[in-house]
Amino acid sequence: MPNERIDVTGVLNEILSRYEIYEGSLLITSIDIEEKGEKDFVSYVDKASEERIKELILNYFPDHEVVGEERGKEGKEGPYRWYIDPLDGTKNYINGFPIFAVSVGLVYENEPIVGAVYLPYYDQLYWAAKNIGAYKNGQRIRVKENNSLKHAGVVYGFPSRSRRDISIYLNIFKEVFYEVGSMRRPGAAAVDICMVAEGIFDGMMEFEMKPWDIMAGLIILKEAGGIYTINGNPFEVFDVFAGNSYVHDFIVNVARKHMEIEYVKK
Repeated sequence: MPNERIDVTGVLNEILSRYEIYEGSLLITSIDIEEKGEKDFVSYVDKASEERIKELILNYFPDHEVVGEERGKEGKEGPYRWYIDPLDGTKNYINGFPIFAVSVGLVYENEPIVGAVYLPYYDQLYWAAKNIGAYKNGQRIRVKENNSLKHAGVVYGFPSRSRRDISIYLNIFKEVFYEVGSMRRPGAAAVDICMVAEGIFDGMMEFEMKPWDIMAGLIILKEAGGIYTINGNPFEVFDVFAGNSYVHDFIVNVARKHMEIEYVKK
């Protein structure tokens, strides 16, 4: 990791001031909703959170570039680039389903080196840094060492507006479903990959991701002992298959039967 102190915890602590937590509940004080496109929504919280996070990061690191889901790029191009999803799981948030998160990831020369994912409703902070480990609320986390598919839990996700024929995904899901113990779709990729890193689930398959969706989660998973495969350009649109080595390999082998995979395994 480069010789620069990256105080993710300090940045995240300030980010949390955008949310009000009271007795375990998130108080939604403003929820103006806009429709960005068909089945694609953005809330006031998305926009306000991203603006604040960018401001904070550039105050800490004025020579870095920051890329957000809602507002695009700001700052200086260079080896350091932050990816922000100010509210991963916007539809969950809008509907009162408490699986949503703030996701902040840093790459150095295109390699994820720091990531933090915060779940406001549960007051849970996942974070990791290269060669330092992965943590949840200060406690070290590891992927589950499970070599039994019938006892494996897999999370999955795909976009509401798929660029591919949806039958490709349905065929993959069906084949995986017949072999594993359970499948779930929480609806927030950043949360999904953290739950794999923690050992709640054993594997993950998420399709048509953007870098701000998952960049923080990739380093968290890797530092927790997991592995992942990226299919496509990781800085544009791509698929992610992740988990412990056994379940990861199973998912990749199934996906390969139904789609072309030009992948990078980490």
